[in-house]
Amino acid sequence: MKYCKKCIMPTSRPGITLNEDGICGGCLGSKEKQEEIDWKFRAEELEKVLDTFRGKGDYDCLIPVSGGKDSTWQVYTMLQKGMKPLAITIKCQHRTPLGQRNLDNLINLGVDHIDFTVNPKLDNRFMCKSFREMGNPSLVEHLIMWSTIIKTALRFDIKLIVWAENSALEYGGDQKDRNKFTMDYDWIKKYGVTNGTLAEDWADETLPLSDLTSYMLPKESELNDAGIENLFLGMYLKWEPEDIAKKSQSVGFEWAENPVLGLHPFVGVDCDFRVVHHFMKWYKFGITKLWDNLAIEIREGKMTRDDAINYLKDTSEPIPIKEIETFSNYLKISVDEFFKIAEKHRNLDIWEKDDNQNWYLPQFKKEFGFWKEFLL
Repeated sequence: MKYCKKCIMPTSRPGITLNEDGICGGCLGSKEKQEEIDWKFRAEELEKVLDTFRGKGDYDCLIPVSGGKDSTWQVYTMLQKGMKPLAITIKCQHRTPLGQRNLDNLINLGVDHIDFTVNPKLDNRFMCKSFREMGNPSLVEHLIMWSTIIKTALRFDIKLIVWAENSALEYGGDQKDRNKFTMDYDWIKKYGVTNGTLAEDWADETLPLSDLTSYMLPKESELNDAGIENLFLGMYLKWEPEDIAKKSQSVGFEWAENPVLGLHPFVGVDCDFRVVHHFMKWYKFGITKLWDNLAIEIREGKMTRDDAINYLKDTSEPIPIKEIETFSNYLKISVDEFFKIAEKHRNLDIWEKDDNQNWYLPQFKKEFGFWKEFLL
C-alpha cells in the first residue's frame, strides 16, 4: 500500500497505480485534462458525433439517470444540443425524498422516462449473497444497470447511449483506459463496480441462471451488429464534480443541507444504499468518499496535499448508521450481522492491530506521521 505523492490516494483503491515518480493515474488524468486536452476541439467533435445519431429513430439517444448532478447535466446538455433523449433509471432500493425530487426535476426538463424496478425478492437474495461474499453493497445494482440500460437501447433501437464521465480519467486508470471515448465490456469489467464478475458467475442452486437473465449483459457482438455506441460525455466536455453540481443546481437540482458523504452536499443524496457502498471502502481500501473528494480538490488546485492532510487531522466522519439500518432491513439481517460481515472483508494486507487491539493503517501512519479514528 503506497500513497500518491501528489494527492492522498492509496494504491489499495481499485484502478490506482503509481508511475515511476509516485504519481497516480487520477492525478495524471487531471493533468491531461488541464494541460493537454483541447476542450474547444473536443466540443466541436461532440457536435459531429451527435449529428450522426440525430433523427435516426424515435429517440436520438438513451441517457441513464439517477437524478443526481451528473445525470441532470447529461439530460440538460443533450436537450440544449437539440437531441431527443429517452431517460432510464434503475430504481435504487431506497430512493431518498431528495433523490425523488431531483429525478422529478430532471424529467421535467423535458424527457420521456423509464423507471425500471427489479424484482425485489430476487434482488434481495442476490444482494445478500454478493454482500456476504464480496462485501459490495452495489455489485448487484451495477450488474442490473449495465445490463438493463444496454438491453433497452437494443429494444428501442437507440444507437447512442450517453454516459457521464470516464471514471478511469476522473479517478484513476491506465493511460489506455483514460483515453477511451466509448465504453466497452472490458471497461465495464474493470471499472463497473462488479468486482470483475458477470451475472453468470453468481449462478448456483439458490440463484438459478434462469433467474438472472435481467442481470446478464447481451453479447458485445449484438451491440456492434446493431451499431450502438456507448459515449462518455466527459471525454468531450470537461467534467469536474463541483462545476457540474453548480450547473445542475442552476436548472433545479437540489443539494442536501449538509454533506451526506465526504466533503460536498451534492454527493450521495439520491439513495441510502450508495452511502453504505462508500462506507465499505473503509474496510477494503482504507479510504472513504472523503479521500476521493480531497484528491480531486488537490488535482484541481483548490487545495494542497498538506491542506488535505491537515483536513484529515481535524476531521472525523460519522458512521452512517441510518443508512446501514436501511440496508440491513432490506437484506433482512441485523445491524450487528452487517458489521460482522463487514469485518470479514477487512483487508488484512493493509490493516493491523495496535497494542490496544485497535485497527489502524500502518502505511498511513508511516506516510503522514499520525493516526486517529476517522469514523466515529
